[in-house]
Amino acid sequence: MSSFVETYRGSVAATECDQYGHMNVQFYTARVSDAAASAMLAAGFGQKAFLEHKLGIVAVNAEMKYLSELHAGDMIRVESGVRSAEGRKIRFQHRLYNAESGALCMQADVLGLCFDLEQRKSVPLPADIQAGFETLRVSGEEPAGAVALPPAEQGFVPSGRAPVQPWECDHMGHLNVQFYLARFAEAEKQVLLALGYGPTRRRTDRVAVRPLKHRIQFKRENHEGAVLRLRSGIRAVEADRLHLYHELYEDETGTLSATCEATVILDALDGSGAFALPADVKQAAGKLAAQLVAPPPPGPTGSLPPPSAPVEGMFETCRGSVDKWEAEETGRMATRFYIARFSEAAGNMLAGGDMTAEQMRQQGLGSAALDYTIDYFQPLHVGDAYYTRTGMLELREKTWRFCHFLLDSNTRQPLARAEIIAVLFDLKARKSIVMPDHVRQSFSTRLVTPQPVE
Repeated sequence: MSSFVETYRGSVAATECDQYGHMNVQFYTARVSDAAASAMLAAGFGQKAFLEHKLGIVAVNAEMKYLSELHAGDMIRVESGVRSAEGRKIRFQHRLYNAESGALCMQADVLGLCFDLEQRKSVPLPADIQAGFETLRVSGEEPAGAVALPPAEQGFVPSGRAPVQPWECDHMGHLNVQFYLARFAEAEKQVLLALGYGPTRRRTDRVAVRPLKHRIQFKRENHEGAVLRLRSGIRAVEADRLHLYHELYEDETGTLSATCEATVILDALDGSGAFALPADVKQAAGKLAAQLVAPPPPGPTGSLPPPSAPVEGMFETCRGSVDKWEAEETGRMATRFYIARFSEAAGNMLAGGDMTAEQMRQQGLGSAALDYTIDYFQPLHVGDAYYTRTGMLELREKTWRFCHFLLDSNTRQPLARAEIIAVLFDLKARKSIVMPDHVRQSFSTRLVTPQPVE
């Protein structure tokens, strides 16, 4: 029996494709790097070894064979095994597949060394870690696997696996909110693939996966190097939409990091609106929904709902336009960048509360979202200009609830709305603090009422 294990599940971003119209070679290498993190974790060489023993694995040689093209939007899965592990050396074999067609797109044979991060030199593998790598032993002669759609368990399908990269972490030292949303948006496409509606059918039908709503609850921080895995289920099925539930885990500890309630549609790219779910997809979704074993959806975030449009007292906190590198293959702004805009706006909101970046650095403070609800009204395209307006809805002992509107700079119509509960926290202790009096006083001047501006 093969000891290959799945070590990555994701897709090809439009910005990863070069002038030849396919994924550039550098991003194959990135997938190999991501897969190696999961392979190491499977062998017992996770963050614990990194943090406690100051050890890592560094690549010193790689042979890659490119066998089939990948294009923007294609789904990817990687499986990995270990050819040998002895002394200082580990030989990995990674196989990268088109997860929809099952085509083997690339094979990589990589020689790595166990590396002491303090002495900056190679050292022998600890005996227990070497034994862990032996459990992943492969001959390298095993035939390529057939297409592997994620199996369901209690109504959940595996919908993502990748490590946290340093460049995904913000100045608070943890994974930025936009990269949580990026993973959840990715998971939605993985669910559709499991239902038999992958990129090929979406291209044929000329539709985009468009969110209508996300409700994210953040349970714990995630830091660079952590391997994250997702699983997703279906809460309910309607004629033209799916109601989904995602769970994001830190894989080494099995800790739940975040949950997300999502409503998505298939949106026709010709502007005609929601595309009815094909009969086979709807039937498969119904079967999966009937199997789901999950906690109930969370309740309202506050006693009063957020306003339906900007209200008197909201102030501008962000302004810009959509760049080409922010777009997915459909030409629309990728879902991740909605929350990126709101994350940028939050910095200006804090400055308006007498908490400038310099003051926060001096006091060793950071901020974190605990609960994020985004309603999407219209898609954005490359070149579209936008701005945000922000207002406070409620102040509590430690948390505050506030609202952002993302608006079209030309029409001034709402494009999206975010309702957020956030907290200040001590960056050293990594725990929340009571809101300082001067911040509360300043924020109180930003409180708004939910009456739209005429």
